[in-house]
Amino acid sequence: MRLSKKGLAFIAGHEGFVPHAYRDPVGILTIGYGFTMRSAVFAAWWRTAHGRELRQDDVITRADSEQLLERLVDEEYGRAVLQTFGRIPQHQFDACCSVAYNLGPRALTWRWARALKAGDLARAAAILRDNYNTAAGRRLAGLVRRRKEEARLLEAGIYPAHTPAWRKNRVIRDDRMLLAELGYRGADVRAVVRRFQRDHPPLRVDGLFGPASRAAALAAVRRRKMQRDMSGAGALALVGVMGWWAQLPLWAWAVPVAATVMVCGFLLIARYRPCR
Repeated sequence: MRLSKKGLAFIAGHEGFVPHAYRDPVGILTIGYGFTMRSAVFAAWWRTAHGRELRQDDVITRADSEQLLERLVDEEYGRAVLQTFGRIPQHQFDACCSVAYNLGPRALTWRWARALKAGDLARAAAILRDNYNTAAGRRLAGLVRRRKEEARLLEAGIYPAHTPAWRKNRVIRDDRMLLAELGYRGADVRAVVRRFQRDHPPLRVDGLFGPASRAAALAAVRRRKMQRDMSGAGALALVGVMGWWAQLPLWAWAVPVAATVMVCGFLLIARYRPCR
């Protein structure tokens, strides 16, 4: 089986096209429709075309990206889908390829996939619809929408024809909340995005909050969370040490106190001893 043209359009629409290389939320260089050098197909194509590894701000055309996406999905994800489920209806194959492409081949071993393999299509779709929609600890509207549309495609064979305006606005609100968490607020959304992009080079300052800008924002949220967690862990450790010392008997404090007094006294004597 191969990915259908509708399946290709489905994945491309959800991934979003970025012509220049950027860092994803965990720092991996990404380009086109989410391509990285971790993909054997993309890495071989890129090295053949450029004679080197992918670099920051390298560019790729949309036409090359669409051809690569179809080939990459068929060779790296479609095979995994076939190995897991065997031959299944085309719309189910396309839905499974989308899930695997977005979440990684290991997603084909998760609960939704086990239900599908067991023949419980309704349960597989329900699990997929309600889960796997967070990034950097945040529930993202774009991922919520993708899981719902993948579930509907899996169960009913419905390919979305377009993105309704209310869905676009929902994604924008989600992105604005993400920016606000990082301190970027304002009524003029494009101005807010441009300010964020200027503060996070090498993002292109165009006022468009696409996959590259979203990845940078998620990475910033992830860093903040790690810093808060580390600060919290340090404070807990200090409290733990203080609590341990507080439980010691009074005579146990005499040794470090006496040692401190002796060292300070020695240093004072050495400092003020008359020279001979």
